Amino acid sequence: MSCMSDKTGKLITDDGLRLDGRRADEIRPMKIEIGVLSRADGSCYLEWGRNKVLVGVFGPREAHPRRMQRADAAVIRYKYNMASFSVEDRARPGPSRRSIEISKVSREAFEPVIMAELFPKTAIDIFVEVLQADAGTRTAAINASSIALADAGIPMKGLITSCAFGKVDGQIVLDLNKEEDNYGEADFPVAMTQDGEITLLQMDGHLTSEEIKKGLELVRNGCKEILEIQQAVLRKKFQTPIEEPAKETSMEEISDIENKVLEAEVSMKYASEATVVEEIREEIKVFEEDAPKKIAEEGTVAEEIHECEKLEHKIEEAKPLVEEETLEEVIKAEIGEKADLKASLEIDPKITEFEELELIKEEACSSDAKKMKFESGGFAEEEIPLYEKSITEKVISEKTSESKNELEFKDKSRKKVIAEEAVKVEEKSEKENSKGPWLVVKDPSESGSKGDKDE
Repeated sequence: MSCMSDKTGKLITDDGLRLDGRRADEIRPMKIEIGVLSRADGSCYLEWGRNKVLVGVFGPREAHPRRMQRADAAVIRYKYNMASFSVEDRARPGPSRRSIEISKVSREAFEPVIMAELFPKTAIDIFVEVLQADAGTRTAAINASSIALADAGIPMKGLITSCAFGKVDGQIVLDLNKEEDNYGEADFPVAMTQDGEITLLQMDGHLTSEEIKKGLELVRNGCKEILEIQQAVLRKKFQTPIEEPAKETSMEEISDIENKVLEAEVSMKYASEATVVEEIREEIKVFEEDAPKKIAEEGTVAEEIHECEKLEHKIEEAKPLVEEETLEEVIKAEIGEKADLKASLEIDPKITEFEELELIKEEACSSDAKKMKFESGGFAEEEIPLYEKSITEKVISEKTSESKNELEFKDKSRKKVIAEEAVKVEEKSEKENSKGPWLVVKDPSESGSKGDKDE
């Protein structure tokens, strides 16, 4: 370290500020990142002022060569190296007396806290690479190595923190920078545990006992500040978020939760049935949407059917009052009033029912009265009594005016009425034939000549 006389000017102003604007008891800003090397078991990158240090930890792993193994504990190996580009004047690559000395004292600083006895015949390797130097590199390397060991999961009794104090312009200051280290009067690096036990102590320069006591007090305060930074970084990575205590649940909330769980179980149990119910609801919804149109259409048909029923009722009332010969005229008159109604009604598409009516008609007309042959001036075979034809028209008109649902119900009764009317027609035709001036002879051989009777 060069002498102060080589430097002109002051390193501390009259206001008590240093060249970088800090006061005597302040440390440089520090930045720490954990886990920057993927292949290392633990790693740390630290920036302290203009110092930039990278540390990687490997192990515990088998120690090689075997002659270096310890049967009762792990071997701690610490390697400190400054990159050739880390300083202004290019440094000679490879180990130097200075780097060997810093590696030794730094390894001894960690031996009291690392629980090496848990890993016999193994080695814990700590590799330090100084990328950029700005005074205080050994203390910066120790702080970064402590974080890397914790990141690797190496059991330790506590973290190691390190800081330095020195004498500049006759004053004791904390954490020297490059100018203060090169042109100051003394440099005193210290490392200690978080309990305050010193594990590293070195001095370069001249200091009195009082100055050493004052400097150690500054170092203790500086190390506490560094420890807080280290713990905050490790806590950010490894601490599990604290769960908030659960609130006490009231009986009402418990009952609500039980009801919800029960409803969920029921819904899962009847999921398939619920699907069927939903499909039925959809069908009902579609039916309800189309229902008004259908009701309007069916309402018109229902009114027409009701009118037809009234017409049939009037015909039934007119039967005993009107003579058989005039009944057809009454029916025609009633049907004439409802001609528009009949035209609007839809005829039953079932043709088979009309075929049954025709069959009944033929059976009713197959009597002996239809087969009679008239001698002269009488009715022809085609002129079957008009009442038979009126009955047929009546049945057909009644059949077409009824709805599909009423046809099956009234079919049997209509067949009965047609049969009765056919019998009446047959009896009537016999009476009319018997009243005429002619005599129907079934067999000419059965009766003698009229002249014979007169004789």
